[in-house]
Amino acid sequence: MKTLKKIVILGITILTLTACKSSDDKYVTLYKQLLDKQPPAIEKITFENKSGKILTEDESGLITIYNNTELTATVKGDSTEAEVYFVPSGNDNSEYKQLVTSGKANHDKFIFTLKEEEFSDSLGYLWIVVYNNELGRKSEEFKISLTEE
Repeated sequence: MKTLKKIVILGITILTLTACKSSDDKYVTLYKQLLDKQPPAIEKITFENKSGKILTEDESGLITIYNNTELTATVKGDSTEAEVYFVPSGNDNSEYKQLVTSGKANHDKFIFTLKEEEFSDSLGYLWIVVYNNELGRKSEEFKISLTEE
């Protein structure tokens, strides 16, 4: 009888361990699938004028851009498209958010030429959203001033 009891306990232990292992494998697989669907990381965003000079923030945190400034976003991970948004500065102007431009990836980069006529105002905030299918990641917001050269 003691031997039969030991065999039953051993059998139950093996079944429990097998069930736990297959359950763990299921979660590992789901986790890996979820990681594959993540939007890409935005590694770097630069603004460059027509002559190739990188435009940087001044002391107040403002980036002065010009007509035909090139915006380059370098990303890491799978990406399908990106969109550039702008909202004029002021108190809660979020309802005035506008899509400035959009495009497809060129390897690990998105390159956009910002045109003066695409903006509703000359002062505001600009950001980019990079997508992997329907999942997007928003960049930081850049305070910009659009100036004629």
